[in-house]
Amino acid sequence: MTLAMKFKPIRAASALLAAGALTLGVVACGSAVPGTATRVEPDVSKLDVGNYQTKPREVGNAKSDKQARAREAQRLADFVALPYEADPSYAEDAWGISPHVVLNRKTLGSLVINDTFDDVAKDLVAGWVNAWQTGGERDAKRRTLNIAVLMFPDAKTAGEVGPTLEHDDFTYNHDNQPVPINKPNTTAHWRPDISSVGAWTVHDRYVIYIKVVDDTSAPDLPALTNQVERMIDVQLPLLDKFQPTPAGELSRVPLDPQGLLGRTIPSNPEKPIRAEPDGVFTGRGALTLLNSSPETLSNIENHGVDLISFGDAVVFRSKTSKGAEDLYAKWQPSTRSKPGRKSVDVPAGVGDHVECYADTSQSGDTVTTIMNVCIFQVDRYVVQAFGKQVQDLHQKISAQYALLQSR
Repeated sequence: MTLAMKFKPIRAASALLAAGALTLGVVACGSAVPGTATRVEPDVSKLDVGNYQTKPREVGNAKSDKQARAREAQRLADFVALPYEADPSYAEDAWGISPHVVLNRKTLGSLVINDTFDDVAKDLVAGWVNAWQTGGERDAKRRTLNIAVLMFPDAKTAGEVGPTLEHDDFTYNHDNQPVPINKPNTTAHWRPDISSVGAWTVHDRYVIYIKVVDDTSAPDLPALTNQVERMIDVQLPLLDKFQPTPAGELSRVPLDPQGLLGRTIPSNPEKPIRAEPDGVFTGRGALTLLNSSPETLSNIENHGVDLISFGDAVVFRSKTSKGAEDLYAKWQPSTRSKPGRKSVDVPAGVGDHVECYADTSQSGDTVTTIMNVCIFQVDRYVVQAFGKQVQDLHQKISAQYALLQSR
């Protein structure tokens, strides 16, 4: 089974969840109660939680080199620019269900095609890749900007890797021609008959690869290089803010330093929710995993969200209960309607700030449920979760509610 086949239903569910709650396009399915929610300690014995856990767990530190590097990649992700930050016309995620954590060339796929990457970048600590494209109709031609940030042990190593990878792009395809980029420590190439450009930039211990592909027009080198330069201008200041885990501490890097992942229902290892391992993010890194819109980052920032945890549910933690209440109100499904979406029952015993809906498709007289989605708020937390079966989703929501209420 290919990765695309394996994760396609989950990606669809994530898209429903993001498009439904994050872009506010759903119908009424619960009751809205004005005012401030009162904390009620749940009696777990009265909640239908199925086989889901209701007690927080200790996640601990990384237990392998791969796990440690993947966690470092998640930390780095919050400092990897999203293409729309350089150009708002990049409105849709283009990386799809593929993994974003970069530990070798495999994750980069066709983005980096030369076959020397793993040898040249053998000292790679961790990396993260994003790709967004311009919007439009399903068959419309688009412009796509890909960015991968690769972190190495030190600036010396990065300074050797970047130019070598650029050189190997030329040896891999002799039709490539050098392209000047008006940014420090940047080399680039293109083929004049193809509307795309690839650029490698070295910045301290990081190597940044940016590739712009424009299928909307004939090859226009100034337009392509302008996109690269704008992306570099956004990316470099972000990396200056990132604090890598010291080399001596990386092998035991904490996987859940704030304790929120341990209070999030874990993904089933036999039926993973996404290509990435469960983890926590502070903002930017979570955006692509949510298949969200460009407005989402400012939306969560404006409501004080300082941590987002991914497991079998997605938990958003705000700095204040008021921030979480306002965020829930903004994402509340009943505030908007959309064809094909209908209300479903909410689980009992999880408070008043909960709504659920089903996304459906219709063929003739037959209506098929694609996925059921619930969103609820308690204390400082807003939670989104989905499930094919309503009963299972209710059990999941009930267990997640209990986890967040646990002391």
